[in-house]
Amino acid sequence: MSTLPRHIQLTGGDYFIHAVDRRMRRAGMAGNICRIVIRLEGVPDAERFRHRVAAAPVFNWLGGIRLQRSFPGFPPAWRTASQRAEIFHEHAANGTAGDIPDSLPPALLRRELRADRNPAIALDFVRHADGSAHLVFSWNHALLDVRGVEMLLQRLRDDTARDAPPGEEVVNPDQTRFNLLRRWLSLPRRMMTARGSLALINKTCLEPLFSLQPSRHPAATGEHHYRIVNFSEQETARIDEHGQRLNAGFRRSLFYLAAMLKAVHAIARQRGGEAGAYLVPVPHDLRRRDAPRPIFSNQISFLFYRIEPNMADNLPETIAELARQMMDQARERSPESFAAAMDMFKPMPPGFYMYRLSLPTRGKFASFFFSDAGETCAGMDMLGGGRITAVTHLAPTSRPPGLTVVFSRFRKQLSAVLAYGDECLSVTEVDRLERGLRAALAGEVAA
Repeated sequence: MSTLPRHIQLTGGDYFIHAVDRRMRRAGMAGNICRIVIRLEGVPDAERFRHRVAAAPVFNWLGGIRLQRSFPGFPPAWRTASQRAEIFHEHAANGTAGDIPDSLPPALLRRELRADRNPAIALDFVRHADGSAHLVFSWNHALLDVRGVEMLLQRLRDDTARDAPPGEEVVNPDQTRFNLLRRWLSLPRRMMTARGSLALINKTCLEPLFSLQPSRHPAATGEHHYRIVNFSEQETARIDEHGQRLNAGFRRSLFYLAAMLKAVHAIARQRGGEAGAYLVPVPHDLRRRDAPRPIFSNQISFLFYRIEPNMADNLPETIAELARQMMDQARERSPESFAAAMDMFKPMPPGFYMYRLSLPTRGKFASFFFSDAGETCAGMDMLGGGRITAVTHLAPTSRPPGLTVVFSRFRKQLSAVLAYGDECLSVTEVDRLERGLRAALAGEVAA
């Protein structure tokens, strides 16, 4: 435990996600809370999980982390609380481990996890009457990105979870060093780096933009829903083949995004009205391959994609345009530039930060949020004495834009989770969205 720091600087990504969380709560929505739901069969053992979590220094440390701002105008920081927080919970459910999230206890889904109040993570073991179980890892998104959670789950599986990991495997060493004079002296350089992101945003956020949100002010009473789109192993193989034919290759995420754009475009055409371009920010991992990959904090920036409506229905053209924009932004080091801009905003109050961020899009932010979690629980067959049979990502969504899409792959099966607000998409539209997505991925004509 002594190797884990007690005071850590936020990344720009941490503060951006915390500001989004604050905005969601003030608009009457649930916070920016993510969940990974792992279905276990065989003989999963709750006590094994409880003891492993209690004995793991990294889980105890994460359970005591909270965000604090010491003085107005200074960047906030992560600090560890002196009191240990309980993060493991056990539940007994009467039904079977059926549809997600309906088979999860409502109390689990309603639990508050806030970055400024520890604990901001939770592990829930849900035992079902049929002997199966769900292990649900929930966290406030400001603490961790998906890659960090994947590394945590690997530690939960391994016996090494009892050992305190080296500090650099938990926290980026740069985040444990803070020198106010050096920060001020580096301001001109950081401002030059951040300038490129302003040019990118001004280019990609031009009106008109398409939004699923019916108004600029989301209703506080709107309900949040999930649609889980699972593909069988055979369907996934056909989707992979279709992606190869479209020359997606290693750019598999661009293929998924293009298919989603085509499905959303069908909804936009059905609604009629003004045709707007589609703006989609996509998380970009900033971890360096040749350096230790820290678990804690959001080591991310964003790529910004803009697709005009006259192109969105053509899958090959959309993939080619997305690839061009990705290469241009990589060449111009746009993710690093946007990360520098987010870092500079950290001293600002979250409310002003979100106001300033929403100005270029006039409050729309995006047409929808998209991410590809890639291979989930790679190489993990067993966990806590149970056999892993399914893994599902449950992402939050803010309004606007009212839709968040997360692709992931477990073993040889692809899945997509659509998180949406009911005032942004009707059930009929979600049905059409799922049919359109399936058809676009498989190379078929939507019904």
